[in-house]
Amino acid sequence: MFGLAILAGLALWCILTLLAMIIGFKVFRYIKKSWLSGLLGVFTGFMLLMGGWFVYWYWEYHYLQKTVTKLCQKEGGLTVYVTPEEWRKQIGEEEWNNLPEDWKNISHNLHFQFQGKVYYGDSQLNKRVISFVAKDERKDIIGDYDKIYVDKKSNQVLYRIHIFSIGAPAIAISLRGLKFWLNHTNDCSVDKISYENRTFYTNYSNSSISKGN
Repeated sequence: MFGLAILAGLALWCILTLLAMIIGFKVFRYIKKSWLSGLLGVFTGFMLLMGGWFVYWYWEYHYLQKTVTKLCQKEGGLTVYVTPEEWRKQIGEEEWNNLPEDWKNISHNLHFQFQGKVYYGDSQLNKRVISFVAKDERKDIIGDYDKIYVDKKSNQVLYRIHIFSIGAPAIAISLRGLKFWLNHTNDCSVDKISYENRTFYTNYSNSSISKGN
């Protein structure tokens, strides 16, 4: 029903735009009887109700692309604070040999502060490593997903993966194409990060032993 209401609104918008173009043509032709004036009236009517949105969307696209490019270059991607090799040395071989991957959800009420930001509980990789997530609410439609993996015994942040993405708003998605170009911007969303970076967490569990050991 909501989609039908939106489509009806778009149809009404198109009809009103057409009327505005016709009225603009007649008014400008009345002021000055020439086809050039009439065409100017048509253009004015179009811009008043529809064309202005195209100008805004063009500006929005370039603003978002410029912003997300800077964010990805400055903050996005994978940042390693303690390499898997360094961490393995820190915890020792005895601990490492008893550290299979064992995924579990943890309470969102848990929180961890890092670099002035509050992160909330996400999941447990194994009995020693847990992840926390911060999802910043931006004023634009750029998604900001910031995830850290922490050694809960030492409170060390092992690594961080920060993702910025642009996507069409939910209302546009429901209309199957409105503002579709926002889904084709260059960002650093999860599907554009290498498989090795997406699965970097596997380096902090001992894959040579089974979950039950």
